[in-house]
Amino acid sequence: MTVRSRFFVATLFAALLGLSASSVATAGNVTRFTVVDSSSSSWVARGYSDYTVTEQIGWMFSVSRNFDNGVSFLIQGTPLSGTTVDYWRLEFAAPFDAVITPGLYPNFQRFPFQDADRPGMGFSSTGRGDNMASGTYEVFEATYAPDGTVLSFSADITHYGETNPNNWAMLEIRYNVPEPAVAALLMVGAAVMSRRRRRC
Repeated sequence: MTVRSRFFVATLFAALLGLSASSVATAGNVTRFTVVDSSSSSWVARGYSDYTVTEQIGWMFSVSRNFDNGVSFLIQGTPLSGTTVDYWRLEFAAPFDAVITPGLYPNFQRFPFQDADRPGMGFSSTGRGDNMASGTYEVFEATYAPDGTVLSFSADITHYGETNPNNWAMLEIRYNVPEPAVAALLMVGAAVMSRRRRRC
C-alpha cells in the first residue's frame, strides 16, 4: 500500500470514528430484543422477521439472576402493529450452574429442565412455549455488579422449538451494550489512528 493510500485509509477511518463516536455519545448503549428471522412453524417466534422492540418505544426490560445462576429477561410492552405479543421471556443458564460469561453455548436444552452438563435456554412469548427446545447461543458480553446484578448482556440465539430444526428462530438480545458493528468500528478506527500517530 502506498503512502497516499495509507493516508486515505487513515483519514477515512478517522472520519468514520468521529461519526461513530458522536452517534454513541448521542444514543448511549442499546437495549433491544430482535427476532431476526423465524420459520412459520416456530411456535414461539410465530414466523416474525425483522421484528425489534426497544426501551425507546416503551417496552420494559426486566433482567434478573435465575436459580441456576444464569440470566433471565422479561420483556413487556404494547404489541407492535400487526402483532399480538405483549411479552417475551428469555432465560439462560450455563452448565453446572456456572456464571454465564462470553462464549459459545452449544446444544442447549430447554431451561430449567437441562441436564447438569448442558446449557439451558428458555424462550417463550405471550401464551406460547415449547415442551422441548434445542439450539445454540453465543454470549458476547456479560457483566455483573458485586452483588450479582446484571449490568450488561449481549447474545445471539438459534432456537429450535420441540428440538425440530424446521421450527427455527434467530434471535438477538442486547442489554445496555453498544451495537457490535459500532463497537468494532470504534476499535478499528482507534487502531488506525494510533498507528498514524506513531508514524508522525
